[in-house]
Formats: sequence, C-alpha cells, structure tokens
Amino acid sequence: MNIADILSEHARDRASHPAIEDGQRVVTYGELDSLVATVAANLHAAGIQPGDIVAVLLEDSADHLINLCALARAGAVIFSLNSNASKVELETSLASVAVKAVITSGQRLPHREVLWLTAPDICQPAAQTFVGNSAGDDDPVMLIQSSGTTGAPKTFLRSHADVVAWIERYAHGHGWRADERCLSLTRMSFNVGRNVSLGMLRLGATVVVNRSRTHDELAALVRDKRISYLKLTPVDLIALLDYAADKAPLFPGLRAMVVGSAPTTHVQRLLARERLTANCYEQLGSNEAGLMALALPEDQDAYPDAVGRIVEGVEAQIVDDEDRPLPAGEVGQVRFRGAGYPTRYLDDAQATARAFRGGWFYPGDLAALNEEGYLFFKGRTDDVINNGGAKFYPIEVETALLAHPDVREAAVFGWIHSRFGEVAVACVATSSAISTKDLKTFCKQRIAGYKVPLVIETMAELPRNAMGKISKRELKENIQRTLAERTSKR
Repeated sequence: MNIADILSEHARDRASHPAIEDGQRVVTYGELDSLVATVAANLHAAGIQPGDIVAVLLEDSADHLINLCALARAGAVIFSLNSNASKVELETSLASVAVKAVITSGQRLPHREVLWLTAPDICQPAAQTFVGNSAGDDDPVMLIQSSGTTGAPKTFLRSHADVVAWIERYAHGHGWRADERCLSLTRMSFNVGRNVSLGMLRLGATVVVNRSRTHDELAALVRDKRISYLKLTPVDLIALLDYAADKAPLFPGLRAMVVGSAPTTHVQRLLARERLTANCYEQLGSNEAGLMALALPEDQDAYPDAVGRIVEGVEAQIVDDEDRPLPAGEVGQVRFRGAGYPTRYLDDAQATARAFRGGWFYPGDLAALNEEGYLFFKGRTDDVINNGGAKFYPIEVETALLAHPDVREAAVFGWIHSRFGEVAVACVATSSAISTKDLKTFCKQRIAGYKVPLVIETMAELPRNAMGKISKRELKENIQRTLAERTSKR
C-alpha cells in the first residue's frame, strides 16, 4: 500500500475535516487529496518516475507537506534537505546521492546537473490527470541520512511498509487520536518532524504548521490553535523552561508533550511537568528504528534514571561482546528488532556489519535493562573510559555535573593523559560563573575520585548538530586540540 493512498479515504469519509492549518490557510482532507493528485501529475509531467530520488529543500509549510504526499503517490523517493544548511553542506548532501530533481521555493545551487523544480510551479493546476502507479509496500519512499553526531552520516532506504510500521508504533505508544491537533517544533526536513506530520495525516488528524518566532508567539499558537500534541527536542525544552520559570503552566491544554532526539535529566523532566504541562513524555528513538522506548510521567517517577520502557512491538536485549544475552541489570551493548527496520546502509559494508546482525539493529549504545523493561542508557560503546582498568561511563560523570544547579549542559569523554592514563574531560555550559575547583569538589561528593574529570572546560554553549544533539565529535576535536596545545607549552 502506498502511504498516500489513505488520503483518498479521508477525502471521502472526512472531507471537511482540517488536514493542514498553515497560518490563515486551512486545507481540508477533501482539498488535500485533490492537491496531492495535482502535484503528482505535475511531477510526472516534469519527468519524475517511480524510483527517482527527489530532494526536498523547503521551509515548513502546507505546500511542503503536500509535496511529500505527492512524491509518495508518484512513487518517488523523498530525500529531505535541511533548509537551514549552508550551501557547502547542501552541495555535499546532493553529491552523496543520485538525485533526479530538487524541489525548492526558488533557491538553486550552481553546478548541479539536476532538475530544479519550484513548489509554486508544481502546485499549480495540472494540465493532465495523474494516473496512479503500483509503488507501495516494499518499494522505497524515503532516503534517510543519519544525524552523524559521532561520525559521517550513514544512508539507508525506508519503504512504504516501513513508514506504516513506524507510524503505527508511534500512534500506539503516544496514544494518537483522529481528533489530534499536532504541532511539531522539529521541522519537516528532519526524519521525526516529517514522519510525525505524515503519521497525523494517515490518522486523519490535523497538522498545524509552526510559524512562531518567539516563545510568546509559540504559547499563543498552542493556545489559539488548541494544540493537543506537541513534539520538541531537549534544546527547545531547555529554552522553554527558562522562559516559563515565573509563569503558570505554559501549555495546560496539551494531551501530550513529547521530548526526543537526546536524553533529558530527571530535573528537567520535573520542571517540564511543573512549568509546561503535566503530560510530559520522553522518548528514545533513532532514525533507523523509530520509537524504541517511552517514559510517561509515571515511568519517570518510578525509575528517574531510565530513558523509558521498551514500547510494544519492539524487542530489546542487552548482550556482551560475543552477542550473548546478559541478565537483567547488567550493562552491555543494546540491540533492538521490530517491524520496519532497515537491514543495511547504502554503500557502507563496514557500518552495515556493525549495525545489522542476525535480524537485530545495534545502534552502538551501552545500556542496562531491568526485568520490567525499563532501559538505562550508559553511553556509546566507544565512549567507555578505562582509567587503569577501572572502567566507567561518561553518563555517570555527566549526571553528577548536571546535578549542580548552575550546570545547564554537560558532555564528558575520555582523553589519554601521558601521566594518568585515560581520564575524563568535561565540557559544561553554566548559568552563572562557577570555578572548576568547585565543580570538581561537587563531583567528588557524588562519584568515585577516579571518575572526577581531570579537566573541566566551561563555555557559553555546547556545539550541536542540526537536530539539536550535542556533537561530542566536534567537542572532542576542539577540546583535545586545546589540551594538547596546553600540554606542549608546559
């Protein structure tokens, strides 16, 4: 089944129900099905055939979502580009994939031998009627590149059936309803933002396009548009917590506010439930697997250190270096399996061998799993710090640092020291001036002495990738260069 086929059913069964609200523009399901058919016809007339990869370089809008649905209906493969990326980054992305065409709002890049289409043109009335094709089920509909926080992005395909499995797991875990009114602060150019929007359309719910530029405008948008489901990242959450510090609960009408893309602290969770909404969820997921674990408020209270409970439809195991399952509570490498998972990366046999083995997906994370199915994240498999045989995990040190009331963010990694062996190095962003000595003393009260960072670097903010995840790769490169320079001068 093609993921866009269901729009025809919605056009018949709930034609007047709003599908997309973009400012003053409201697109009903009756109108959406017709618009998607129009754009699909124009894409076909422009030479787009089933299987062609089409890059989408658009800001969030109703037309963006209409184009995504039309590409799916036309049998094309969607390759979303970040509209905020630099020209160099866009050129690099386009050079990495055999793109047939690029849909933009008018922007063009030089020296690219691809077909450039503009959304205003292909959204015009079609000269011919679209004739459907048989693309669906196992045919690819999305080409996805991982966010690359620890290395080069990896590319894989997701089929129509994979997207349906992703959506159904999300809908069940988050309790999506047909009367949902969804607002995502994660843009449609990113995997989660795009699939949440498409998932809401599949359900027959309403997608509200985010046009807010300030927190005042966001609060008004959530209130005036009667938003029931809000999706955001930890970066969004941190800023909103500061904004709402002296206000009544900012989003009292939300059925669910879901934070994802990177872990939050339990303190942040509690503040979110106090300052934003009592219905704050945290999720663990990945581009490859989608939703894997979810922490509802009651889960957060039961196990504050857990990232969540493994969701229905996903199996998780903790294994040792020989892929043997470990008992509950022991730390090892976590692996997952479920419907709709990819089985390989494109043109990367080594990464495929590491991540996909025996029907399991290995994201490269260390974790523990208790008997009730709660997952306790411990860091990346290559992040373990070995201090003369005493091994520990960066997340232990990060948790200790984040317990300090003036530490907003923390990232810890290992560094080889000529005298002390491998030690912890910490980078922190603080809300007020605090000395390194005080932070080390604070840590010593919470963790063993060998785990206390030898070096703590304070900075205004930690570098992040486009999805808002802290880029330890960039931090490590910058800090290790600084530390090496300091060492050479002694």
